[in-house]
Amino acid sequence: MENHIKQLFVDFILNRCTPAQIKQVQELVETGAYEQEWRGALEETEQHFAGTEQAKLPVNETALFERMNLVINSRPVVGKKRPWIWIAAASLFLMAAGGLWLSQSNEKVPVPAQTAKVKEEYPKDTAHKWVKLPDGSSVQLNRGSYLEYADSFEGKALREVRLIGEGYFDIKHDAKHPFVIHTGRIKTTVLGTAFNISAYKANQAVTVTVTRGKVKVEDEKRVLAVLTPDQQLAWDAKKAEPVKAKVNAEAVTEWKKQDLIMDDITLEEAAQLIATRYGVKTHFKNEEVKNCRFTAAFLNRDDITQVLKVTGSVTGATITLKNNLVTFDGQGCYN
Repeated sequence: MENHIKQLFVDFILNRCTPAQIKQVQELVETGAYEQEWRGALEETEQHFAGTEQAKLPVNETALFERMNLVINSRPVVGKKRPWIWIAAASLFLMAAGGLWLSQSNEKVPVPAQTAKVKEEYPKDTAHKWVKLPDGSSVQLNRGSYLEYADSFEGKALREVRLIGEGYFDIKHDAKHPFVIHTGRIKTTVLGTAFNISAYKANQAVTVTVTRGKVKVEDEKRVLAVLTPDQQLAWDAKKAEPVKAKVNAEAVTEWKKQDLIMDDITLEEAAQLIATRYGVKTHFKNEEVKNCRFTAAFLNRDDITQVLKVTGSVTGATITLKNNLVTFDGQGCYN
């Protein structure tokens, strides 16, 4: 069985899967298991191309990234397992390996970096994404955005990530291990806070807006500003000095309200979010299910039917909607 799964992953990496097989890969990823088979598939594909002429060709990074996200983000993120962590790390490994997922798609292969000026490439998708990081921090990504991070922060002095695009960060406090976001020449350091960074063209302009806590923003030479709630720093490569201003952080982060994030909350808390989001009333027939805890992310305005279906599935609750009233019932929690 394990060999069959590994071969399926190999076929996916090499772009040889049928639509039915892609769906099967999706289902395997969602279980949170089969990491060993995935890593075995990576090693096999690397050996397959090693020493061939194809290994000298540039990797189609954008196409590979988008194929990975087709599997990772095509369904709501549910439960406690985080399979996208090792998938994302593996995709970065593939990009660096040189010659693995090449020009098999119809997209244009980027010019090799050594023969052209450095050029920023961004995913072309328009979907929002939600990422749970290894330390428990979370990031909401706006359309066309990409977050690069390690599959573990253990043993590292800093928790470092790289952002292309726009993201809203909610960072877990850890004074001994500062959290650092790299966006081109700008570095944002935080201990525990929530803030927004817009850096679609990170080498040209970066904007940092704080909603909670405090962050330090610096470039390669100096500290540019220390920001507190409702403060914003706008850095522009063409201007001598960045601009620090007082803003309405809630208005700046309006884009993230399209998503409904339920990150390790109780069903009672989820009911309040659902009531506010969809303008419905809620009622618990069984009080015991109120304390069921779960995690789910519904992106790009999923309708209430989908939200209730997934929420019931991951908590074990029976949830019905009738005449604008959502009723929660059931025997209790799965976990």
